[in-house]
Amino acid sequence: MMTRKEQALRHIDNKDWESMHLMLQHLSSSELKKMELVLRNDVLTNLCNDIFWETLLHLIIFRRQAFISCVIAADHLVKDGTLTFDNEHTEAIYQHLSETNKESLAKICNMMMPLLNTEQLILSMLSAFHIDSETTRLSVLLKAQTPIAYFILFKELRMIDDNSLVRKCYTIILKRSNDMAYNMCCLLKTYFALDDMPQRFSLSIEQYELSHIERDYCTFCHILTGKRPKI
Repeated sequence: MMTRKEQALRHIDNKDWESMHLMLQHLSSSELKKMELVLRNDVLTNLCNDIFWETLLHLIIFRRQAFISCVIAADHLVKDGTLTFDNEHTEAIYQHLSETNKESLAKICNMMMPLLNTEQLILSMLSAFHIDSETTRLSVLLKAQTPIAYFILFKELRMIDDNSLVRKCYTIILKRSNDMAYNMCCLLKTYFALDDMPQRFSLSIEQYELSHIERDYCTFCHILTGKRPKI
């Protein structure tokens, strides 16, 4: 008798999505939870980029709430450098969710953000899932709390005329009790001249560093992770 993993792989190999849906329909709630774990940990982690997104599309169509978290199985694609968002299946996921549950588009991005390690990947993801709203983009970037996400957040804030959004981001980051957050706040405070904002630290940033951080990720990262704040 075939295991659930073997059944799922057979349907995926054959692209027999109707049979896969029928298999999933016959599972109890507890069995469906176990199946989600099998798919996320043992099946999707072995698929190439295009088949990964096509499979995820049909899982989301079947039951979004149960399978949307499977998107984090894309970690193996990030690690081997083959993850891309420019394909018909990510577009189909966007179209489906924009019509059925638009909030899930930001959820997918929130789950993927900690996995992504380049500016190009992050911007491609935001574009693929049409995260176009200023506030939504900032929210997704803020939640990741990774150096590359902070770098893109900083660049986004530079393009925004509304200083209140910079202050709001500053306040959110300040509440995080870690060195990276303290350094990020110091960077924002210095770059955007937020002299009246509260601070818990003192970090010296050289003028030449300030002039390079907007275009040089290495300099930005050096300030964010290399220098320790004096609290």
